[in-house]
Amino acid sequence: MSNRREFIKNMAAGGAVITGLACGGGGAKQGTGDTRGGPPPPPPPPTAPPAPILVIVTAEGGMDLLDALVPIGGANAGAYQSHRPSLKVNPANTTDIGSNLGLNKAFAGMASLHQQGRVAWLPGIGMPNPTLSHFLAADLWSQGSAVPGGTGWLGRYADLAFLSGGDPLRGISTDGLPLSVQGLDRNFVNISTPDTYRFPATRSEWGSVDDPAPLRVGFSDGFSMSGTPASSGLKAAVESGHLYDQAQALFSSLIGTTRRASSVPYPGDAAYPDATLRDGYYHLSSQLKFIAEMIAKDLPSQVFVSSTGGFDTHSNHARDFPLLLNEMGASLNAFYADLASISTAKGNAQDRVIIMGWSEFGRRVRENNGGLDHGTAGLSYVIGKSVKGGLYSNYPDLANLDDNGNLKFTTDFRNLYATLLDKWMGVSSRTVLGGSYPNLGFL
Repeated sequence: MSNRREFIKNMAAGGAVITGLACGGGGAKQGTGDTRGGPPPPPPPPTAPPAPILVIVTAEGGMDLLDALVPIGGANAGAYQSHRPSLKVNPANTTDIGSNLGLNKAFAGMASLHQQGRVAWLPGIGMPNPTLSHFLAADLWSQGSAVPGGTGWLGRYADLAFLSGGDPLRGISTDGLPLSVQGLDRNFVNISTPDTYRFPATRSEWGSVDDPAPLRVGFSDGFSMSGTPASSGLKAAVESGHLYDQAQALFSSLIGTTRRASSVPYPGDAAYPDATLRDGYYHLSSQLKFIAEMIAKDLPSQVFVSSTGGFDTHSNHARDFPLLLNEMGASLNAFYADLASISTAKGNAQDRVIIMGWSEFGRRVRENNGGLDHGTAGLSYVIGKSVKGGLYSNYPDLANLDDNGNLKFTTDFRNLYATLLDKWMGVSSRTVLGGSYPNLGFL
């Protein structure tokens, strides 16, 4: 998406860096819990089970709220159709979820999860000082801040919760090391596939090292914790090297050499029932399948961060956006179903996992030559067996746009973070976020 982002991902790929609602008027009332379209959901298990796991899914580029959760009734419906004469989604191609909203059927599998009462929807999520820059908006979301600067919100969680000199696999990113996971003293590790995170982490252009054992011993000796380096920079390097050595050794011993066969087909698999999702490049699907394998093999990880791109639909929105939604929804649905088959020493994986999706902003309300320009308020969601499904923010009023023709946000994104930190991760959101933000009630 950018030279800067690709540089960061490429730097991380060879190893690990470790330091340490209605649509009319103002919308529906928050927390309605409306799960129209299915039977009442069973009561969720107790919040925050032993060893809870959070899986983050990032939609890079700015995911459009209006065509994902479509206004199909009330005053917003007419405004939506007027602003998008050629791109508007036909209500017949949506699933009515109540509150004058239709879930785009291209968002495969999400209607089923909604009907089970397992999805908390957050339309209109955003920030008080919105920006239309991908990089700045992503940085603000990553930092958990309304102003740029500082470490990532998950990195600060790591600083607070990870054991000093330990917990080398407690936080894992499957697609580079985004700002969100970078702390002051501790970061996550980047592991993109089970086969690349093995010692030695890099190979020369002439082939792999025949016998890595001497190199590994030398690496371990060089980064041993014996003695105290005089230089703070050298000390940080020693600590990083030591944690990397711990992480790689633990990962290799737990992941093994035999790949796990998933209990359900994922998009891209030959057995996947939708023929249109059997060919092509399914980046999110492969990441979620890998995360399921790491959970099944009992890696001591509490947070996984994944991402998928393509949502910057300035052109060909009508063609591309349904395809993007289809892969994302189908991947999430397969992942959630797969978790039910995974038993761990700490309990069933579906009981232990919740999934949070976000994007740096939404799209402009009015279409522009077959596409949509950068917008502001977007859509987040939280999926899980412990989630109380429904709408937990007001849908923006399409008759009350800002001076640029963009949606006004209805829920601060830090309320979402605070809910996850307080109710799921078991740490003080005030400490991590530097302020007090109301919980949203879906946990």
